[in-house]
Amino acid sequence: MPRPTLFRILLMERRWDRWSAFCLQFERAARSLADETGLPRLAKVTVSRKSFDRWAKGDWYGRPWPDTALILEHLFGHPCADLFSPAPDVVRAQAAVHESGELRAAALMAERWPTSRLFRSVGETADSWELAGRQVLDGTSVAVTFRPATRSGATTHVDVTDTNALDRLLRPARRGFLVGVDEREGAPRLYVVDAANARRARAIAEARGTLDLTAAHLLDDLTYGLLWSLIQFDDGLLADDFTLDQEQKVLETYLSLPRSAPSRMALPDLTKAGTQWLGSAFCAQHIMRRLDGLTDPPVFWTREQTGEQAAAWLWFRHKDDYLKALSARYADGPVPLSRAFCIPETEVNRSDRYERILLLLAITLMELRGIRAAVLTKPEYSDVDGFALVPGKRAVVANWVRTEAIWAVDTITRRPVLREYHEALGEAENHSVMRGADPEARLRSLAGYLDIPWAWLVTRCRELSDCGTASIVRPRSRHLTVEALDDVFQFLGSLAPEL
Repeated sequence: MPRPTLFRILLMERRWDRWSAFCLQFERAARSLADETGLPRLAKVTVSRKSFDRWAKGDWYGRPWPDTALILEHLFGHPCADLFSPAPDVVRAQAAVHESGELRAAALMAERWPTSRLFRSVGETADSWELAGRQVLDGTSVAVTFRPATRSGATTHVDVTDTNALDRLLRPARRGFLVGVDEREGAPRLYVVDAANARRARAIAEARGTLDLTAAHLLDDLTYGLLWSLIQFDDGLLADDFTLDQEQKVLETYLSLPRSAPSRMALPDLTKAGTQWLGSAFCAQHIMRRLDGLTDPPVFWTREQTGEQAAAWLWFRHKDDYLKALSARYADGPVPLSRAFCIPETEVNRSDRYERILLLLAITLMELRGIRAAVLTKPEYSDVDGFALVPGKRAVVANWVRTEAIWAVDTITRRPVLREYHEALGEAENHSVMRGADPEARLRSLAGYLDIPWAWLVTRCRELSDCGTASIVRPRSRHLTVEALDDVFQFLGSLAPEL
């Protein structure tokens, strides 16, 4: 029987054997190569399902189109002639080993979440867990070590007996995660804790040889979404800390201008996380200043459509401070504050559940802070500016999501534009998928639209509320906080899981 191609072996080894998982990696490599080579056409190259299926069988020895070949070589690090030739025996032998609990856990994580990829290490060095961004985050990697675990009731006991790999993982300066693997019930159940927490807990538990984790530490769509978003924000903001500190000093100049839209090229060294933070922080200050002296409550329209875009509301310290300040300023207003989203069904369908959960948690935060949310599904409103509308007076425009600039702000008083904004808000109010007289009813209906099981969500939030987000993972950047998320978990966990 002929040996499979190297392409087939690498595909299986990296858990990209699903077309959707492969396309995610291929498109990222295409954009990266386009930037490196200055050839923008490469960013538009795609692979059809038919071509992928033919290649993935492992018996196709042809050559792809030249641009496709360049991207494949960039992605895999092998010449295309080798990729579509029989794989060397040593590679095939390495890929055939799938027996240990660690490998089963690594395979499960890669299969369940396309933005997750595990790289096994040699010897006792910690493995590497790569987390890929989708559209607005850069991606990053962290150390990870798997240890046997046994669940007993509501507690999982993770083996932390002395090993060199575990010692290396728990070094103070390094971001890492300890994953307990319980294999006693068929498919592995995984329990996760960051290295900082594991280090403290291990010092206490060392005499027992186990570290005890609660049910909240189960690695599922909810906890994966938290880790996936926080780690990318955290690493990006730590990398940008000095630059962001310096840029704070020039924001006052921009705030004095009636409108501004600085190019991202003005700060080309910022990560995507840093750019988001800076744009978001400026827009919040711009809105608060332009609303000074206005007693009528504004109505807000926001541009977030995915969990990746909305996660900033959950983690950025200034975002929750901004919501609290707005709620306090208009607490005695004649009508409650409201905020409209446009989230078309196409965006929902292309998002994995962990990302949809992040979106729901962010909207829950609005409701928790006294801001009534509405979700419009009509795609023709996707490109409406983010704004705060004071009916009949002005609209404070503030864009930092899905914009080419770091931010784009303005103050609009032209009647035709105000009417367009008013029409969009009217559509959101009349056709929102969030129906109900109270936050619980509205959030239940949103969970249905996002295909998130309500009873499961409430139960998991109750578990996380009991132990706190920081017991699983905690930020290192001063610009991030877990306080908003803890409030969200407490609120959702207090609701009824069933009607």
